[in-house]
Amino acid sequence: MIYLDWAATTPPYQEAIDAMADTMKNFFGNPSSAHTPGQKAQKLLRKSREQCASLLGCKSDQILFTSGGTESNNMIIYSLIKAREKGEIVFCGMEHPAAALPVQNMAKLGAKIKQINPDQAGMIQPKKLAKAINEKTRMVVIMLLNNETGVIQPLEELVAVVRSAEKEYGRTIHFHSDMVQALGKIPISLDRYDVDSASFSAHKFGGPRGTGILYLKRERDFLFLGGGQERGMRPGTENLAAIVSMTTALELSLKEDHGRIKKLMDSLIEGIGAIPSANLLPPERIFRREDFCDFILSLSFPPVPGEVLARVLNEKGFAISTGSACSSNKKSKTAALTVMGFDKRITFSSVRVSIGRNTTKEEINDFIETLNKTVKELAVI
Repeated sequence: MIYLDWAATTPPYQEAIDAMADTMKNFFGNPSSAHTPGQKAQKLLRKSREQCASLLGCKSDQILFTSGGTESNNMIIYSLIKAREKGEIVFCGMEHPAAALPVQNMAKLGAKIKQINPDQAGMIQPKKLAKAINEKTRMVVIMLLNNETGVIQPLEELVAVVRSAEKEYGRTIHFHSDMVQALGKIPISLDRYDVDSASFSAHKFGGPRGTGILYLKRERDFLFLGGGQERGMRPGTENLAAIVSMTTALELSLKEDHGRIKKLMDSLIEGIGAIPSANLLPPERIFRREDFCDFILSLSFPPVPGEVLARVLNEKGFAISTGSACSSNKKSKTAALTVMGFDKRITFSSVRVSIGRNTTKEEINDFIETLNKTVKELAVI
């Protein structure tokens, strides 16, 4: 099987697997215990936190270990439940369900929500965000890198809009960014972005599933209560083995050769572009390469249904997807393409191809050849 669904999850590094096994065997103590095995585990936990902070460009006390991006997003968004005035939440229409659904649910819990959609290239324009913010805005939620199209938002400009609005209205506006898909694909420095919080998942960069990070610039009052771990903001006995494994994967992922990935994506785009019925989504990514990551490509072959194409290619030995894996059985799976203005004919036929560190030129060539034949076969059925 040729795996071309790296945006859904990545195969773990062997070093990350080894780190998890070693930690489970030799650091089994509870980090909250006062005895020697517990303190040994606590020392390793502290080291992992410091390593993650250094790699992400923030302070170690701004790192909270969680179960992944979904929990991190939910923690931030539902923290507004404790606010005296829930106010308004402004969010991007292309958000992953892990952020979009909690935001939408906040409307049932007393908050007003305001969705802003991108242009046809998938970009949120700073002027549009500025118009959406008012004196009642309490939170802005905008992902850094879209999981369907690979578009990269101009986050620094968008954060600057929010900071300007804070001065104008004399109120704090929390800016949260889902960076789950971005980490390991583009450079990230949290002190440069100046966001208030950001979420990450280990399995997107070669670590284990079920563990992640919530970056939090300053302490916040959350709903969880328990034993006081993670400074009381995310209580629960720490999954030390997964945290150490994630830290190992993070370090390795940031050393990967992105120049090789770029060449692979160039070959993929060129090969798919030669298929007569192919649509690269959005078309702008051809001449605006700097606005898109080189790991994710969305494409469409109308009238061939995307789900059918993905299933047939799977039978032929190629693993691709139709939008977000987390919503593969839901109507929201092409949310990004829909809010970007593409018609149903295009979105109905869309599939996502994503590559990673183990992808080879030979695999790309084989995929393009098989894809071309398969599209022709399905188009005449």
